Amino acid sequence: MLPLTDTPQQPHAKHPGRTLVTSHSFSFARREWIEASAPLSEQFRVVAVDAPGHGEAHAVPGYTMAEMAAAFAATINELGLTDYVLVGHSMTGKVMQILASRAGAGLGLAHPPAKLVLITPTPLGQEVGGEDLPRELFESRRDRTDARKFVLDRTALPLEPEVFDRACEDYARMNRKAWDAWLKEGIYEDWTERAAPIDVETLLIVADGDPTWGLEMQKKLTVPHLSNVTIASIDCDHQVPMEAPQALSGLITAFAAA
Repeated sequence: MLPLTDTPQQPHAKHPGRTLVTSHSFSFARREWIEASAPLSEQFRVVAVDAPGHGEAHAVPGYTMAEMAAAFAATINELGLTDYVLVGHSMTGKVMQILASRAGAGLGLAHPPAKLVLITPTPLGQEVGGEDLPRELFESRRDRTDARKFVLDRTALPLEPEVFDRACEDYARMNRKAWDAWLKEGIYEDWTERAAPIDVETLLIVADGDPTWGLEMQKKLTVPHLSNVTIASIDCDHQVPMEAPQALSGLITAFAAA
């Protein structure tokens, strides 16, 4: 089982039994969900999971899309979840799309998700942005200066100091092999033929201030592979769970509870 934080539903929850399985973007960790988990737990059980190579799973191997999806599937199975919503952000948005598709069963997922939430996701096909961004990141020294730049480059709204410091810590903790594997291989893996179309009801959340993974890109590369999708937007940059946790939790609650 991957490392996780399990936040139980509050006693007055209107939808007992439904679980949100959330994960994070590249180089961060499940701790990006701390602020959003509190309002979400008013309605749902929230299970925030570290992807292999990230957070407390920094020593867990297996960084291909299939290996990461299988690790999430095994964790969901071990938790015994049957009524749950997959929530993926950026990199894990690609993982969650794979799990929610017909490929999920082949990767070991016992029960398909009830719904899917994608937040500024990486598309099922190859990553966007050309070669410059992966090359720049691959050459990163991954020191404190690079950590601060990485976080600032992906946020438009100011973060509380403890949230900013936590994000920098998670960046520095990521396994270098996982970092290299995503930039060399993961972003180029194309799962469209194996996974699309995805029929699970989906909420696609885009960030108005995200120059790379914004609405134009999502309409071109993500939406065509989703059979039943609703698009919503939030006024922030790429790190939505940390920048706008209240707005995010509101969108997810309305969708997952419907």
